[in-house]
Amino acid sequence: MEEKELQKTVHDAISSLKPDYRSIVILRGINEFSVKETSEILQCSQSKVKVSYHRALKELKKKINVDAEEVLRHAR
Repeated sequence: MEEKELQKTVHDAISSLKPDYRSIVILRGINEFSVKETSEILQCSQSKVKVSYHRALKELKKKINVDAEEVLRHAR
């Protein structure tokens, strides 16, 4: 998959996540905020951030069918 095509696929997949997951993926995965910073921004517990981030990456992996961490590197 070409770089541009992969970026579009990543952005489309992130856009299709439910809003809670999308916010956490953008803050943690793309903007690289810490768990603590993300929880403060979203006004939720740190454990919710951790669990939701893990679940969102799992969902992204299914949607894109490649490693979600690798995908996020291309989204930056």
